[in-house]
Amino acid sequence: MSNVLAALAGQELPAAYNGYGSCPLIVGYGKLILAEFDYDNKRTETFPFDQSKPRWSMWVLKKYVLPWMYWNKILKGTA
Repeated sequence: MSNVLAALAGQELPAAYNGYGSCPLIVGYGKLILAEFDYDNKRTETFPFDQSKPRWSMWVLKKYVLPWMYWNKILKGTA
């Protein structure tokens, strides 16, 4: 929002995107690795555990939580 306001005022843009990306990698039924990284290919993990190990909890996140968040929060702009 700060970039939009700055652009409308003809000012320099204060915020920059760091290239964050997230790729859910399904490695088996009920097992998923969540790969998160930035433009420099540095890991930017957001959970407090080693995300390089396949986890059932990450599979549940992709299967149930993320679709619900997308359709009910993100598209409505309330996330």
